[in-house]
Amino acid sequence: MNTNTVLGVVLVVGLLANSLVGSTLPESGLSPLHGVIGAVALVLAVAYAYTGRKFRPALTLGILFLVLLILQAALGAATASSSDQAENPFATVHRFVGWAGFLVGLVGVILVERAARRA
Repeated sequence: MNTNTVLGVVLVVGLLANSLVGSTLPESGLSPLHGVIGAVALVLAVAYAYTGRKFRPALTLGILFLVLLILQAALGAATASSSDQAENPFATVHRFVGWAGFLVGLVGVILVERAARRA
């Protein structure tokens, strides 16, 4: 297994763990663990994009990870700052983007690995 594959698998597992932790939180709760896992995932996404920079599909997936994680961070900050509403729309979008990011990552890492084997 190459470095990019290992980083991709660790990143996908981290996104799954973060989505599970975030889904179990109450709407008004903020877990430091959720934020720490998100920050680690952001660092892993940068590492994934850097190690895959010579293989265009891996670089593209790494950049997509970065965009999704930055969007997640912005939505998380908006959720934390506007927790006075009963149904917070930022929290709903934050949760949706988190699960979508996990699914994109899972499928993306599998497809990039298959493309790397064929190349």
